[in-house]
Amino acid sequence: MLNRVLEKYVKVANDEEDTENADRFELEYYLLESGSDCGDPECGRTAYGIEIIKRMDNGSIEQKKFEGIYTDKRRTKELIDVLAANTVTPVSLPYILDDLLSE
Repeated sequence: MLNRVLEKYVKVANDEEDTENADRFELEYYLLESGSDCGDPECGRTAYGIEIIKRMDNGSIEQKKFEGIYTDKRRTKELIDVLAANTVTPVSLPYILDDLLSE
């Protein structure tokens, strides 16, 4: 079973003078929590992941999620804080995670 909790919300507006044609969108950062139903105690641990949803003013939506990044909820929340502070979008999430998790 997968649980999803909104952790961060970021509204982004382009700083152009012509705000009527500026690109505006919202980013939602979710903490994903999944458990395992297998009989092995090792795989019975809770795993945490991340989902980012980008909602554009024109109604289009982009989203990307990665499950099972950490088994530590605190570390996953810290990662979400970093992603939100840097306005990471769904398209760039795989590359950013690769860089951050391979350190």
